[in-house]
Amino acid sequence: MRGPCCVALVAALALVGCAAPNPPATVTDTPAATGGSTAVPALDPAGWTQTVYQKLTETIAASAGQGKIVVFDFDNTTQARDIGEAVLAHAQQTNALDPASLSPAMFPPFTGADGKPVAVTEGISDYYDAVLESGGDADPFREYSSLPMPGSAFQGRTLTDFLAQTSAVYDGGSGAADLTSKKESKILGAGRPFIYPQMADLYGNLRRHGYDVWIVSAGVAWAVRWMVQNALNPAIVAKYGADAALPLDHVVAITTLLKDRGTGKLVSDYELTHQNPDPAYINLEPARMSQLEILGIADGLSSWRGGKAGAIDNIISRGELFLVAGDSMGDVEMLARAPNRLVVARMNKPALAEGFAAEIEKAPDATWMLQPAINSAPVGFLPSKCAMAEQTAGNADLTATTDKALAALEPTGRLGSFTTC
Repeated sequence: MRGPCCVALVAALALVGCAAPNPPATVTDTPAATGGSTAVPALDPAGWTQTVYQKLTETIAASAGQGKIVVFDFDNTTQARDIGEAVLAHAQQTNALDPASLSPAMFPPFTGADGKPVAVTEGISDYYDAVLESGGDADPFREYSSLPMPGSAFQGRTLTDFLAQTSAVYDGGSGAADLTSKKESKILGAGRPFIYPQMADLYGNLRRHGYDVWIVSAGVAWAVRWMVQNALNPAIVAKYGADAALPLDHVVAITTLLKDRGTGKLVSDYELTHQNPDPAYINLEPARMSQLEILGIADGLSSWRGGKAGAIDNIISRGELFLVAGDSMGDVEMLARAPNRLVVARMNKPALAEGFAAEIEKAPDATWMLQPAINSAPVGFLPSKCAMAEQTAGNADLTATTDKALAALEPTGRLGSFTTC
């Protein structure tokens, strides 16, 4: 898995475009927990705006070695695209989930927002999309109703089955080729996910500087852990060493209850990761995965919107966080828990740009770091407005979309060097 991650790190250099040179990266000495000093490789400036890069490096250095808590969202923050959506798309494409076997009690037919009938027999991925969009403009929270579905659709299957789909979706990191191809690898309508190289670098840098790093995601925990184990951690370890790898029990995300086929008892993700830690479960060991059956019963902990803040309270800390990173309105409650707020600003989503402009207006004293990116095609971090124009040249629709997002964010005054070339 190390190969694709390294390819992604190299490919990211193509995204620097016509940005002005970033400050040179330098190795820092950080006090170790033992009181000694250990050299930490510098954060790579490629892809970051100069403003965000400088603020991140200064902020990290200023509080290094103190064990302060950093929380990341996963989909479209740590990685490009959505792993759960891609798993459902792959399951539909390969008929790994036969629609006829899915319970109509769990997946009832309904009339979609466009007035057309929706039935799960048309395919689980299409059904998921229809639920996601069913609220229209009337209910901004409706989309979150679909979030447990990538897990619950596998009711009666084992975690082995679910993780096989996750592995097939990742496909050895093949989606990272999109960083240079300007294309979007898709499974049906879902983009093929891969880890942003800049974020793998940031995780490793934070871990080596002594921060307590977590993921709190509205994705399915088993898929997120698999991506951490097989995509994120190999990239971290390649630069920062094995000790910098993210512990898999530092992933908090959506699950269903599970049935242990060996004992017949119901078990939960919280129980197996924190209450009575099961290393075989946490580390996705195949023998243990084959014993655990996915149920259609939602877990007691939710980790979307305000549930993210609740999950942080119940599992990580009830105190102030040091830094939080997110990309959508689903992250605003947990972003509000930290003075330092890193936003992966999807410039292909103007509605999100408008939403974050409003959030910045509500909290002008927070340290907002806006890092523009595109998560579709051409995918990747954008270091400057000129780099964005270069990446979107020839695509009038995308140019209009990114210009609209820029018009929403520029008045906040938080884009810094991005607006100059």
